[in-house]
Amino acid sequence: MIHSTVLLRSGSGRTIATSRYWTTKVPKKEITEYLKSLVDLREVSGGREDISLLVGGNKYFSRKCADEILLVFIADIDQHDRLTNEKMDSAAEAIREVLDLHSIKYIKANYEAIIAPFVHSKLKIALVGEGGVGKTTTLHLLMGEQPPLQYIPTIALSMEVIENIQFANYSLVLWDFAGQERFRKLWKLYFKGADIVFLLTDSTLRNVLISKEMYMTIRRDAPNVPVIVIANKQDLPNALDPSIIEKMIGVETHPLVAIDIAYRDDMLKILLDTAARLVNVRVPDVPPDELLRFIDDEELVEEVSG
Repeated sequence: MIHSTVLLRSGSGRTIATSRYWTTKVPKKEITEYLKSLVDLREVSGGREDISLLVGGNKYFSRKCADEILLVFIADIDQHDRLTNEKMDSAAEAIREVLDLHSIKYIKANYEAIIAPFVHSKLKIALVGEGGVGKTTTLHLLMGEQPPLQYIPTIALSMEVIENIQFANYSLVLWDFAGQERFRKLWKLYFKGADIVFLLTDSTLRNVLISKEMYMTIRRDAPNVPVIVIANKQDLPNALDPSIIEKMIGVETHPLVAIDIAYRDDMLKILLDTAARLVNVRVPDVPPDELLRFIDDEELVEEVSG
């Protein structure tokens, strides 16, 4: 995870602008130590910029953007060097282009918008389950929106996608797959592109048995993708207890009433914890909505066009 970036004057170490995507705090003295080590490294490496350094439990990457102006990415120690260096090259080039047209004052005022496209990565999350189990309603719940008043089947060609949730330097992309049997032959294509799968059941015996077959299909087509089972419609009289569903399917199962806003925090925590495990970061003990950012459509357009 890239948790911070800094644009600074390399000679003095004076900060021009920063962006922060997680709760990790970087002491000023750690950045100073990195800058000193960077000078020594470049002397012996012939000025190479693609070598990361570990300082104070963080991994540092940097690129020179102009005379005395340095862009620094600060990440967890397990951050992938090659992928991060590719991001750094693109980010530094973007900063150079902005410097050719604008002042440092402009960059300070617009830094987060300039740097964000080069820091963010996507986590693709697939919501699957038979038609009518509540996948689209669950998406509305996650966004804090009013659920649909009536069931409108999601079809393959109008698959609902939400990209408005950001977790640290990740954008969460949620796919609501069509659940009707005639569309299931397409699932294999989607599973292979997913990072996490949420399998929804309506908690009836019939649907849990169908969901068990779906789970076996997911395991066959995407054996390494984490799968979380959500037992929706727990408010209905014939709903099986999640502990029973978990024993039937063999996967961690969580209760849900997707039409009840009171379940939103629980679902956000499940989403957050699953994403954090995937990228190998520890989630601090704070409410999920302090770690997840929900951007509106206007912000999303600005970031994409940015």
